[in-house]
Amino acid sequence: MKVLLYGKNSKNIESLVKTLGFEIVTSEPDLIISYGGDGTLLSCEREYPCIPKLPIRNSQVCIKCINHEDKIVLEKLLKWKLKLQNHQKLQTTFLYKTFYALNDFVVRNSDSVHTTRFKINGGKLLIGDGIVVATPFGSSGYYKSIARQTFQEGFGVAFNNTIEEMPPLILKEKDLINFQLIRGKATLSYDNSPEIFTIDEGSQLQFKLSDQVAKIYTDTSLRCPNCKITSD
Repeated sequence: MKVLLYGKNSKNIESLVKTLGFEIVTSEPDLIISYGGDGTLLSCEREYPCIPKLPIRNSQVCIKCINHEDKIVLEKLLKWKLKLQNHQKLQTTFLYKTFYALNDFVVRNSDSVHTTRFKINGGKLLIGDGIVVATPFGSSGYYKSIARQTFQEGFGVAFNNTIEEMPPLILKEKDLINFQLIRGKATLSYDNSPEIFTIDEGSQLQFKLSDQVAKIYTDTSLRCPNCKITSD
């Protein structure tokens, strides 16, 4: 199997990968091993979309449970004992370009001392810091810090620090969300991308689930409650 190693400390696992019989390549891999944390996986998916990925936490920052030691996980992969799961992404179009998010899109006030005024799907005027639009995969991140919950299907919208308390919206797979900035300055960001865009007053953004999916192997150390992260 041809694998590409991704992550700033991925050389730490190179010897083990070779010993187990994988062929390490720099292009056209069958699989990418994302060696790091959530941020590494997001960057990896953005750079190499749709190629199957095996996320493994960096051993320097994670004490792994016995089931998720690097060698055990890689041996399970070779024996086809890991499940490859498709995670549908979100998409929006801005400045005539379509962007995809595995975790979330965030629209928020660009000036922390001023709120924004906005509407969702042409509804009532809301005043607050903005919204987080998340996938089920991303709902355990920023979305959860606002909504205090996660979800497993469709996509969700959490309202960030609105004057009127707003429960999160859980949308179905074919639903759309239209965000209209009525007043104030705001930015659009997605996942952990360094790209941050300025949104002008009167602008509208549409969010929906995309046909593009991330292919990620499950049963790894990335989301295991028994694997203890020791530092960021």
